[in-house]
Amino acid sequence: MDNIFEVEKLNCIRNEMTHLWGSIFITAGGTIALILESNKNSLVYLFIFAGFLFTLLLINAYFIRRTEVVKILKGLEEK
Repeated sequence: MDNIFEVEKLNCIRNEMTHLWGSIFITAGGTIALILESNKNSLVYLFIFAGFLFTLLLINAYFIRRTEVVKILKGLEEK
């Protein structure tokens, strides 16, 4: 029963990682598009800064989940 819970938790985390990965690409792509825009004002610079911060936040969340997946897989391997 405990093994089923671990496998289901692993599937949920992998699904969340897929969403994070897609969000990273969308946020980083939007930030790059704003950087390449020709006419910039203070609002555009604010969005560039926010996009950069959100991208870093999402990358951090992705690697936290990846570490959790590795830990669960090692626990399943020992059983």
